[in-house]
Order: sequence, then structure tokens, then C-alpha cells
Amino acid sequence: MTATRLEIPSRAEPGATLCLREATAVGRPGHAGRALLFVHGATYPGVMFDVPGASWMTRAVADGYDAYALDVRGYGGSTRPECMAAPPEAGDPFCRAEDAAADIADAIAEIRRRAGVARVDVVAWSWGTMTTACHVAAGDSAVGRLVLFAPVYGIKNPGWVDWLSEPGQPSRLRRLGAYRTESRAQADARWSAQITAARADAWRDPAILSAWFGAMRADEPGDAVRAPNGVMLDLWSAFNGRPRYDAARIQVPTLVIRGGADTTATRADALALLDALGASEKAYVEIAHASHFALLEHRRHVLFDQVAAFLDGRAEAVGAGR
Repeated sequence: MTATRLEIPSRAEPGATLCLREATAVGRPGHAGRALLFVHGATYPGVMFDVPGASWMTRAVADGYDAYALDVRGYGGSTRPECMAAPPEAGDPFCRAEDAAADIADAIAEIRRRAGVARVDVVAWSWGTMTTACHVAAGDSAVGRLVLFAPVYGIKNPGWVDWLSEPGQPSRLRRLGAYRTESRAQADARWSAQITAARADAWRDPAILSAWFGAMRADEPGDAVRAPNGVMLDLWSAFNGRPRYDAARIQVPTLVIRGGADTTATRADALALLDALGASEKAYVEIAHASHFALLEHRRHVLFDQVAAFLDGRAEAVGAGR
């Protein structure tokens, strides 16, 4: 596999650029004839899908795709606004789902041009399911098949609401700055909290944790990952039972998939999304002994296999639809 970092212009913000990673097969003439875009979540950029030793992009190329991973504006190698060079409290939250949806549209247009395909399949993770769904619900006919992995949709989640609200005021979102930072220790703790095994390494390889955080730090000036806080406004809405998009407007074949131990993308929320989708072809899959970070865990091959089967149209391989 050969991987390249592309820089493409943003149509939504003149002068801004988007980082789009492209992975293709070594020795294959031209493009594969089909393309797959990965869309990241709330905190971690597109390199999440190309972590050494656990690269979903590598698997996608082996499955016959040209694989791409986007950094939305404010993340990773894409344009960072000036406010991200100042203390977080000096600015206001930015980068809502609609902003990210505009970047997804730009990425899909560029992929279609480069790969010479009419449609692009999309795998979205976490908040990325919200941003991608906003884009697809707006009527993009260039999306072929859609995978919503670890989705956040619109069922009340008291734990998250409590964390996001002002102390003692559960109906009020706490004061947020322009962006937030997350250290390796914080990322480790967040991941470990969802692992129900007695030892975290029963589910994950410590070397993958190191490789993951190291890959993200390559686009950071310090030892922490920075992420825009507009997502927190989107999550506040979703976790209070107010979906950010109309799922009935999503008509493309869609797979909803999650780890069974995921406390962010809950079973109730995922099944509510499945029922609300307007697609005539849809399926739900739950992976046991897997968390919100299943794509980096020991059982990631189950996730990759299930998604590959769905993208190939082998519905019998991914369980019953709903």
C-alpha cells in the first residue's frame, strides 16, 4: 500500500485547505475503480483509520478500494483557525456538524475526480456519523453505501448530559471555550473506562495505543491533541433527545454497527437510528467484547469483516436487517 497526504481547497472557507489521506495498492496501474472515505469523530483526526499495526485503510486497500481519510477543518492536517493558537477560553466553540458536512462534500468531490468513480462508499465513526448523515440527508447522490459505526443519534444519555451540563444545572450546557485538548493519559483513561475485561490489554495492544497517539501528535505543536468544541453543542442536542438530522431522508443502503460495551454509542440509540432510517436496505450489527474504540482493539478484524461484507452487498454476512 502507498499512502499520500493530499491538500485540497475548501469551498466553504476561501483560503482554507483540507488534509485528505489517500491509500492505493502498490503496483496496481491506475485506480481501483471503487473508493472508500473514512470520516473521523469528535476528538481524533483521520489518521485514526491509518494507525500502524491497526490500519483500517490498509485493510480497505486489500479489499480492492482506493481508501481515503479526511481531516475536517480544525483537525489534524487541515486548516486550523487562529483561535486554536490562543488559550481555549479566549474563543467560542466552532465547527458544527454542518461545517464538517461541507468538508465531507469537498472530499467526496475530490475523490470522485481522482479515482474516476461515480459514487463513494463512506465509513463514519462516532460524531462522524452525525456529520456524514447531515451531508447524506441533504441529498448527495454520490454516496453509494454508508456505514455508521458507533453512532450518536438522538436518544437521551443521562451520563453524557451530566458531564456536559453546568454543575447542579442539568438543563444548561456548561461554558465551553473554542477548543479542548486531550493528553495521552486522558485518551488512555477514556478508552480504558469502556473495557469491561479485568485487564485493558485483554482487549487492546499497548503498542497500538502508543502508535495511535504518536500518529496524531505529528500534526500538533505539543503533547496533546486539540479538537474544536462545536461538536459539544451537537452532542448536547443529541444526548438530550434532539437529533441533528432527519434520518428518514437517508435512502442509501446503510449499516449501523457498534461495540457491545460502548457507553457513548448506546444500543438504544443505535436501534432508534436504525428504525428511523429511510433506507430500504439497512442492517444492525453489534460486536461483543468491543468498545467505542473497536477499530483499534484485538477484535477489529470482526468489525472490518462485517463492514467489508456489507460494502460488498453480502447482506447475509452481516445479520438481519430491521
